[in-house]
Order: sequence, then structure tokens, then C-alpha cells
Amino acid sequence: RGRTRPLPAGGDRMTDYRQWRSLREIDCEAGQAKGSAFRRFKRLGTMLVETRDYIVLHHQADAEAIAALRASGRIYQSSVNVILLSASAAQRILEVLQARAATASGHASKTDY
Repeated sequence: RGRTRPLPAGGDRMTDYRQWRSLREIDCEAGQAKGSAFRRFKRLGTMLVETRDYIVLHHQADAEAIAALRASGRIYQSSVNVILLSASAAQRILEVLQARAATASGHASKTDY
């Protein structure tokens, strides 16, 4: 798309995404199936702002960074373009997924966003 994203704070655009959370990491932490965090991300839609709440790594422009994330196990092996979430956006999604899991198992839950 030709857009230029800002560099991650304190790092270079190619490899330093430590402060961002992957959808795979959120799925795993929530104990949910692959795709759960992505579906929640899509449902939040316009509530999230690109570059503030999430960034998208494109398979051509960001191939090196995606390869590094894949090699470190942070993303799914089948990922082509990668969405990374800020800590606050990741926490919002994680809380909803954990609340849904608790509801499904009969425990009290937080309000869904």
C-alpha cells in the first residue's frame, strides 16, 4: 500500500517488535484456538487505530521482520501478513478472551467489549 509506518519505539523497523504482541501470543496466553484473537481484533474494528493500537507487517515490505518473528515462534507458521498489537490493545483482547473462557467453564466474567 505504500504507507510508511513509524519505527517501533527504541528499535529498527526491520526486527525490533518486542513491545508489540502477536495474535498467536494472545491466543496461547488465553488458552484459545488459533484465530480467536484475530476474530476479536476484527470485532473491535474502528475502535482500534493503526500505528497506535496495532501495526500490520506486509509479507513483501516486511519479509525480514516476519521471518524473524516466525523463527522465534511468535507468529503462526502459516502467517503471511502479520498483525501486531500494542500492549493496551493486546490486554483488551486478552481480557475478553479470558472472560469468555471463564463463562464457558461456568465462572464469573467481565463485561464483553
